[in-house]
Amino acid sequence: MDQQTDRAKYLAWAKELAYDAGNIMLEHFTIGVHTEIKADSTPLTLADTAVNKLVVDRVTASFPEHSVLGEEQSSLQANAQYTWVCDPIDGTPMYAAGLPVNVFALALVENDSGLPVVAVIYDPYMKRLYSAIKNEGAFVNDQRIQVSKTSQLSEATVSTTSDRSEIVDPAAFKSEVAAHCHRTRAMGSVLYESMVVATGFFEAQVFIGSGAHDAAAAKLIVEEAGGKVTDLFGNEQRYDRNINGALISNGHVHDELVSIARTCKKLSGI
Repeated sequence: MDQQTDRAKYLAWAKELAYDAGNIMLEHFTIGVHTEIKADSTPLTLADTAVNKLVVDRVTASFPEHSVLGEEQSSLQANAQYTWVCDPIDGTPMYAAGLPVNVFALALVENDSGLPVVAVIYDPYMKRLYSAIKNEGAFVNDQRIQVSKTSQLSEATVSTTSDRSEIVDPAAFKSEVAAHCHRTRAMGSVLYESMVVATGFFEAQVFIGSGAHDAAAAKLIVEEAGGKVTDLFGNEQRYDRNINGALISNGHVHDELVSIARTCKKLSGI
């Protein structure tokens, strides 16, 4: 079986898993869903835990030689060729508030390169399944998608979410982005907003956190849609470990945002 056929098999498997994860999200979705607060002060719901367990169980059953890096639960295998990087619900605060601005995300990352080669992001409320295979384009419900052609940051819509960062001054960075772009948006889900970039309605999403699960799937889907994804400072990075934020853009406004990030870099940052 050649490499692309193998990846197509992984994508088909990941799509089925995404639909099942979406059903769990919908089952628990309600205004005021029970929420616990984790040690890092971020929220956790029963659905987060259930979806993450579903991913670990399915990978263990189907590909026991693969690792899983999940936000809530991981299963790491020695010398694994691949790691499935999972965000069970990206946008948990929105989910807990009964707002349908959150998604399930799963990316298959090659351990040699640390880069994703297969990815799915699923919005169960609108039944939108975003997907990509390396070098085969990006799609939503099997229709090809493409980033916008806007080339000036002054004409761009940029979304921001995180309020904490170890690598940039959050307040200064957000202020500078707002001062230089046309408008900013904050919808509470990095990956949801990244898909708005992939479909050409936002020009960028800037993530200032460190979780690989927040960006791995977007890395592949947005780039296969014609965009660009790097760390905040314009460098390539691995997506099977903590990351240095993520700058997710249509590519045309990327360098301007990198310049802003560099001016707001913390001296203690990487």
